[in-house]
Amino acid sequence: MSTTQTELWNSPSFTIERIEGQAPRTVIYRITGSFNARDMYGSMKQVALGNIFEFKPLPGTETPALHIFDISKVPQMDSSALGTIVSHFISCRNKGIRVVVVGPNPNVIQLFKFTKVDTLLPMAATIEDALGS
Repeated sequence: MSTTQTELWNSPSFTIERIEGQAPRTVIYRITGSFNARDMYGSMKQVALGNIFEFKPLPGTETPALHIFDISKVPQMDSSALGTIVSHFISCRNKGIRVVVVGPNPNVIQLFKFTKVDTLLPMAATIEDALGS
């Protein structure tokens, strides 16, 4: 099975890619670089950013059942970025779609714990672990 990759955002210091996972009905959002308000809002309006992870499947295809946020290449994240992920998580939960955050580094885990998001967002070490959870 081939994968389709779409670049949702590309700047010199920050990228977001949407990849159709090889597992059925799985979408992977690969985020690279510092995920913070300065980089996000400098290139995109806040409303557009809030909707960046929303999409409709092609006609005749099933809605993804699992969204994976691969943040293994995110050295740091601020509360605006965290809010974007939490908003998407809540939207997905209301639609019956699972969301798993993959590969957070110690700085990001500390932010999750400080904001108590670690009790809300499911996390896994790798994409393979997220598929098995």
